[in-house]
Amino acid sequence: MNPLVSTKCAGRVLMALAATISILLITGCGSSSGTITPLGGGFSNSSLTGQYVIKQTGTGVNQAGTSADPFSEITVFTADGKGNLNVLEDDFDQDGQQYPPGSGAGAYSIAKDGTGSLSFGGSNYAITLIDDSHFYLIEEDTFATSSGFGQMQDTTAFTAAPSGTYVFKAHNLDTGSRVGGITIASGAISGTEDLLSAGLLATTQSVASAVAMSAPNSTTGRGTFTLTDGTSFSYYVVNSTEFYFMSNASSLEIGQAEAQTGGPFSAATLANGTSYVFGSSGDTNISGPAGIHSAGVFTTDGVSAITGGAVDYVQDATVNTDLAVSGGGYTLASNGRGTVNLTLSGGSISPQIFWMVNGTRAYFLANSTAAVEDGTFSLQQAAPALSANFQAAFVMDGFDTTLKDRVGDFETTSTTAFNWNQAANAFDPSTGLGVLSTTGTSGTYGTAGPNGRVAAVVNGVTTSVVFYLSSPNTGFMVQEDADVGGVFAQQASQ
Repeated sequence: MNPLVSTKCAGRVLMALAATISILLITGCGSSSGTITPLGGGFSNSSLTGQYVIKQTGTGVNQAGTSADPFSEITVFTADGKGNLNVLEDDFDQDGQQYPPGSGAGAYSIAKDGTGSLSFGGSNYAITLIDDSHFYLIEEDTFATSSGFGQMQDTTAFTAAPSGTYVFKAHNLDTGSRVGGITIASGAISGTEDLLSAGLLATTQSVASAVAMSAPNSTTGRGTFTLTDGTSFSYYVVNSTEFYFMSNASSLEIGQAEAQTGGPFSAATLANGTSYVFGSSGDTNISGPAGIHSAGVFTTDGVSAITGGAVDYVQDATVNTDLAVSGGGYTLASNGRGTVNLTLSGGSISPQIFWMVNGTRAYFLANSTAAVEDGTFSLQQAAPALSANFQAAFVMDGFDTTLKDRVGDFETTSTTAFNWNQAANAFDPSTGLGVLSTTGTSGTYGTAGPNGRVAAVVNGVTTSVVFYLSSPNTGFMVQEDADVGGVFAQQASQ
């Protein structure tokens, strides 16, 4: 049995801090209160059929039951389309050690709007499908919270280690972030990365494998590799062009890699008059985990200049709203590595170091000594706006007085209003106790500006959330009456 299982359910411990730490026994493994009324859609249990892999991070009561600490986790499971699932792999990192993979049976349910639940290994999750192959989720337990993303695996890609040119992004909580480009040949890794360590600016350095990538397990898609810097990882094949990876040593580092296409690149790749929407989050040296959330848009001239845009971000509870991009510059080399410097009116933001995944999308880190922050940016469709009568899945994380994780969907009912459903966990690391809730409510939103920025109110949840649209119904968001951010994507028509 995975030790995670025994801690999360059989142990049933909560940590409380008063003058000293005391352990409180609880009954049950966590349950939601309230009921979400499904929005539109044609999803069902049959929508989740096949083999899936989840990548998530969170905070929960540790294995010893002495404190609530961050964790990273990757899980592989199969779903039968009838409400039953089977966990094939459950790798879990916390407190500097990785616990042996777990497995076992579980259950799930999917409502017509794509919201639903997963339950396995003594843990419970709220889930929202984007389509039959992709979903957002959070952990909904009183002893732990998390947020993450899952997608269907292509088991036909389990025959050999990944091969080709890849771009990757990884985050190590409160410690560092890295982005880079690598070539993989016969399992051997070589390339270049930008490594940001907490309190230091990023350094560009070579990256290579000391131990080549092993062939993936034919059932789970899991393999291993070790880099010359001594870091050792497990990796998990998603399909022939993508894999996840996480530390199998003494850190919480977790990330993803995608095959790079569209090169060689140049400054003209970010073409004249085109705009790019970005979203990022990270940890600060003041607030710690989830201390910063950012979203924005910038426009390039195809040569070297940034000609406009806007940025919203919350850092250590300080709100920076609708800061105009008044200028700046960028570079882009043939291998896909670039930099963006945004000049803001009324504020400042750290420069970005990015690596192009393809001609329209990139992974980046924020080059700062005050935060460990990373994210993505993607090409914005011309003058996007929220459509009437569409539905999107979303996931959010962050904190105000407690750690906040939310997942759900919203459906626009007019050009100014929407319905909003969410499952949430408000987890207090000082007590080791999460408060679970489900909310069905409504909201209003304004007209999208020419830069795709939309201000919204979600009644009973937030009086101020800002969307930045990359396409009419997909984008990033920042909540500005808390330090919370997230992403949303239009759900597939069912």
